[in-house]
Amino acid sequence: MATAQVNGIRIHYEINGSGPPLLLISGLGQNSNVWALIVTLLHDTFTCITFDNRGSGRSAVPPGPYTIDQMGDDAAALIDHLKIGPVSAVGWSLGGSVLQSMLIRHREKLTRAVLLSAFPSYSELQHHWLDALVALQHSGVEALALGVFRTAWVFTPRWLSNHSAAVATARVALSDPYPTTIAGFEAQAHGLRRYDSRPALSSVTTPTMVLVGAEDILTPVEQSAEIARLIPGARLQVLPRGGHGMALEYTSDTVRAIKSFLSPSS
Repeated sequence: MATAQVNGIRIHYEINGSGPPLLLISGLGQNSNVWALIVTLLHDTFTCITFDNRGSGRSAVPPGPYTIDQMGDDAAALIDHLKIGPVSAVGWSLGGSVLQSMLIRHREKLTRAVLLSAFPSYSELQHHWLDALVALQHSGVEALALGVFRTAWVFTPRWLSNHSAAVATARVALSDPYPTTIAGFEAQAHGLRRYDSRPALSSVTTPTMVLVGAEDILTPVEQSAEIARLIPGARLQVLPRGGHGMALEYTSDTVRAIKSFLSPSS
C-alpha cells in the first residue's frame, strides 16, 4: 500500500501507466477505486495518479470539518511529495471543487485541468439533496436502499429504467472494501457545501476544460457554463448523453474528451 505523509496526514495513493503525469481527484465520499475503469483507458497515454481524499478510502480520517482549500492543499502536497509536478489533473464533482481550489491557489502545480461534472457553489437544491443524504445515513436505512437513492441522482433514465441493472450498480458500490465512514463523509460535505470559487476564478491562468453531460441533474450544465464563463479562456464541452456519473455510464466518450483536451497534438 503506497502512502504519503503530506499536509500533516496520511494519504493513500496509487500510480499506474506511463507518460505525462495525470492526477485524478475523486468526488464526495469516493475513493481512488472509482477511477478504476477510467484508468484502464488512460494509462496507455498518462501516468495516472489516483488517491483518497482525507476522510475517505485508505487515507486518514482526521477530525472534521474539512475545507475544500484544505483538500486542495493535500493534493498539492502529494504532487510535491511524489516530485512529479507540474501535472495535468481531472477533478470529478467534489474533486472538481478541489481542483478549482488548486487552480486558484496552486497554479504552479498544474499544466492543464479538466473540471468534470463540477460546480462553482452549491445551489438550494444541492443543499437539500445533501441534507437528505446525510439524514439517510444517520437513519440506519439499509445500505442497499441508500445506494439505490444515490444511483437515481447519478445515472440517466436510460440506465435507471433497467431496474435490475440499477440495483446491480448499487450492489457493486457496496462491495467497496474501503467504504467512507459517516464522519469522513460529513467532514468532506461540510467544506463542499460552503465552497464558492466564483470570486477568484477570474485569476485562473491554467488551460481548463469544463466537461459535463447534458443529462446531469445533480450538477447541471448551467453550473459548468458558469465556471467556463468565469475562467479566462476556458472551454465548455457538453456531451450529448450522460449524467453526473457519465464517466461510468459513458466512459469511452468521457475519456475521449479528456484525452483530446489534455493531448491536443495526439
